[in-house]
Amino acid sequence: MLTAALPLSAAAITAAHALRPFLLQSAEDYTQEAMRADDHASSLDAIATDEDLETRSVRMLRQNTRLELRRGATGRHIGFRPERGSLSLWPWSDPQHTRPALHNYFLLKNSDSPGWYVYNRLQYEQRLLNIAVWSLAGTVLLISSLAAGVTWVVAGRVLRPVEAIRSRFAELTAHDLDHRVPVPGTNDEISRLARTMNHTLDQLQDTVDQQRRFVADASHELRTPLAALRAELEIALTQPSKADWPSVVRGALGDTERLQHLVTGLLLLARLDFEGRDQAQTQSVDLAALVQEEVAGRRRLAHLTLTVALPAEPVMITGHPAILRRVVGNLLDNAERHAAASITITLTLDEGRANALLAVHDDGSGIPQEDQERVFERFTRLDESRTRDSGGVGLGLAIARHITTLHEGSIAITDSDAGARFLVRLPLRDAGRAR
Repeated sequence: MLTAALPLSAAAITAAHALRPFLLQSAEDYTQEAMRADDHASSLDAIATDEDLETRSVRMLRQNTRLELRRGATGRHIGFRPERGSLSLWPWSDPQHTRPALHNYFLLKNSDSPGWYVYNRLQYEQRLLNIAVWSLAGTVLLISSLAAGVTWVVAGRVLRPVEAIRSRFAELTAHDLDHRVPVPGTNDEISRLARTMNHTLDQLQDTVDQQRRFVADASHELRTPLAALRAELEIALTQPSKADWPSVVRGALGDTERLQHLVTGLLLLARLDFEGRDQAQTQSVDLAALVQEEVAGRRRLAHLTLTVALPAEPVMITGHPAILRRVVGNLLDNAERHAAASITITLTLDEGRANALLAVHDDGSGIPQEDQERVFERFTRLDESRTRDSGGVGLGLAIARHITTLHEGSIAITDSDAGARFLVRLPLRDAGRAR
């Protein structure tokens, strides 16, 4: 309201100040015209006596109630001598106490005759100015009130969707994320804000659901080897003299190793989720040398043949060598669990020589088409691998995808004649050096 009232008030005050001199000039003109209303007024010497003057003046003043006539002092000058009065801008001014605009009108027969004073007390003009000031004040108040009312209504309509969004958003909790804020059908900033909030809530709900599944799966996976370990030990203790203690120890050691792999994988996933791309450090890594080191450090299985085909020149990429080596190790672990007789590792460049292509191929039973994407989810194991002897915990491929994604790469299962072929694509640090 003040935003409209201040400029309107300034304009009203300016208008009132401009009107005041106009009314004063109008009063002066009116007084002079009234004195000349009589046909003989143009020739002042034609009035011979004071009686004639008084008779004419009284007749004139009866027709002009805005003027007064008073006997004055003697004088020799004949004509008007205006003394300008004042008009008050204060709207409560009483016109009866207004200072007059004084006009000395000397009508003389000889030098000894007194003159007559004609007064215009400006009562009519003061009333006009009072009315104008009150009208301007009322107009300012009316327009300001209308502006405030319109602003209130418009702001209410604009902010009503915001309040609806706020109230719905306040109802959301970590245990109830399936609600969404209402989206206005106005296609403006507020509707875009609501859509953005709903999209963020969708992502948040997906993350929370994923974390809940992760916690549930992790609890289940941790409970299984612990229960098996406890069962083995309890059975052995019921008849300690008949227990095959070396076999019991070997079984307990296997369960302990499985627990160790599971906890290590969980810790790594938690660290990757928390630190994100900070893990993908900007360090030059020779992928060919990294693969060679991982292969050389692994224990060879007697029933498997491992073939490695690496380029002679370095294959330089950017990343964290320790976690990149974990990708190679997890793919080899998976291949060793499912291969029948052979595993093949190849490292090449794509046709544009912009990406390194690492392929790990085993000759096992392969992965069905409908499961080729699901195997990269956490704690996903196909039916044939859900045994204690397989050693898998369902985190290796999920970790491998997470790491390659952090390094702006990808991992997928590609077509092969037999078994499963995993293909990792990582961008080269410098295509010129890779050549």
